[in-house]
Amino acid sequence: MRTFGESRGIRTFAYGAVGEPGPSEELLTSPLLKNIGAAHKKSPEEVALRWVTQGGAAVSVRPTTNFGLGTSTCNGPQCEAGIQARASSFQWSLSNKEMKALDAVTSPDDIPTLFSSSGCPNAFVMPK
Repeated sequence: MRTFGESRGIRTFAYGAVGEPGPSEELLTSPLLKNIGAAHKKSPEEVALRWVTQGGAAVSVRPTTNFGLGTSTCNGPQCEAGIQARASSFQWSLSNKEMKALDAVTSPDDIPTLFSSSGCPNAFVMPK
């Protein structure tokens, strides 16, 4: 669907690089994202954000993982640090091998998918 839409000028938009409506614990604790993050000195959430943007999708991001739509505000040093960390995702890149490993993540029905939250049908799972 993404290839079809983008071939017609329709951009893919990831509402949340770490899941919606709230952060996906499965994503944030993923050994794949942790290992890739360790290689770059980045967190799993920074890896997820970089994967989405490097793959060419637009993304809406939370300034922190405890920031939720309509449930919290973002003030102070933690918020500022989170915004700076998100902005820094454009200062590094994932390797082709890392991108392929992240691209291989599928839904429970084995359908390729961008990361999604557990509340969504066919949400994110790690490859077996």
